[in-house]
Amino acid sequence: MKKYLSILTITVAALFVGCSDSLDRFPIDQLVEETAFVTVADLQLGLNGAIGNYSPNQIIAHNSIFTDNCGLGVDNGGQELNALAQILNADSGDRGLWGSRYSAMNDFNRLFAAASTITPLAAEQEQYNNILAQSHAFRALMHYDLLLYYGVDIRDLSAAGVPYVDYVSADATPARNTTGEVLTAIQADLDAALSLFPAGTNDINFASPDFVTFLRARIALETGDNIGAIGFANSIISNYPLANATQYFDMFNEDANSVEVIWRYDSVQGFNLGLNFTWNFTGPGPFVEMSTELANLLPASDIRRSVNIDPASIEEDDIYIIGKYPINSDTQAINDFKAMRVSEAYLIRAEAYARNTQFGLAADDVFAVRSVRDTATTLPSYTNIQEALTDVLAERRLELAFEGHRYTDIKRMRSVLNAGIERDDADCGGAIPCSLAFNSEKWIFPVPTAEINANTNITQAPGY
Repeated sequence: MKKYLSILTITVAALFVGCSDSLDRFPIDQLVEETAFVTVADLQLGLNGAIGNYSPNQIIAHNSIFTDNCGLGVDNGGQELNALAQILNADSGDRGLWGSRYSAMNDFNRLFAAASTITPLAAEQEQYNNILAQSHAFRALMHYDLLLYYGVDIRDLSAAGVPYVDYVSADATPARNTTGEVLTAIQADLDAALSLFPAGTNDINFASPDFVTFLRARIALETGDNIGAIGFANSIISNYPLANATQYFDMFNEDANSVEVIWRYDSVQGFNLGLNFTWNFTGPGPFVEMSTELANLLPASDIRRSVNIDPASIEEDDIYIIGKYPINSDTQAINDFKAMRVSEAYLIRAEAYARNTQFGLAADDVFAVRSVRDTATTLPSYTNIQEALTDVLAERRLELAFEGHRYTDIKRMRSVLNAGIERDDADCGGAIPCSLAFNSEKWIFPVPTAEINANTNITQAPGY
């Protein structure tokens, strides 16, 4: 496998070029790579930091603000206007996702390099193996994120993908691997993680065997492997119950319940995501609001209305404050991000069933989720794939609102439904467009200009 490095690491390395001789001398207590990781305990601290540097903020913001789930906030003072205007360009339009993922990936690759120099004691072997397993699993997740947003076509194995990075180097200039090569490397990382997890690994704040299965379900759905998506989703669904209304509310308020969570990003002081502040000032005060259309799709009988709409909203004036990640009692808005939930597994399976024309089974899965969230619902019925996918997409919009899925959901289904983003008239106008065509180049993220300028081997996405 060709070994690559992100330009961000090259930039960091370049900061030290040209230092004077006196600055080049190493003090005896200097923390350098050779002394940063000496023990398994050091590796554990490095792992915790690497996971902390994996942030879902960019994905959550883009999937909500760029799409039809948000509109201009009543307190907007210029915040997020480019995203609301669906401006996606190589200078700043990718929200920093490229640099963020490759930077965090470098942290994991350094852990692999350091681990190869450490021989664990017998009592440390399971911890050592788990550190390697976590690193493989998260490296797979980060490559998947990059491929999903920057890859030219995730269903075409020969299409241009993204650089697969499994090595630390200060001078690599990566080209894109093909989609097939990246997917093969991702699956190899996931296989390696499964081989290394100690028996009984199930801490939802870290990767686990179920984390691997869940990620494989997502990958299978995105790549058109419907049978695989159904099988992986089956494994998750058999292990986790759907939260009832009380449990669901508590899950998003003070993180008081996690019954249906497979993996959550443990947001702690120092790695505080502050997800509430993606849309709101402290107060609350919205510079970006929930779209009026989305608010109107959430009936009073649906517990998701209480979770997603902040009680400070002024509904008679169509001011809907996003409240899914409320400010905690300490005012820090430190909410765990529930990144993998069993309800998504049901909807993955529903979509895969629909694509296989198993419409009754697809309806059953949609109803399984809808009925535990909304007390006033009935079993849907589909007669063709367009009806089925339209309803699955609608249910994913409600169930996974502000969790980083809306843009990629529409992207995945747009060719079947012949539709892109369509905002309600109440949520667009002026500089805020009402639609994004299903064949727009903006369904693929541009490689940042800084990468293009520094790396002659990388190719830009079509249309930029």
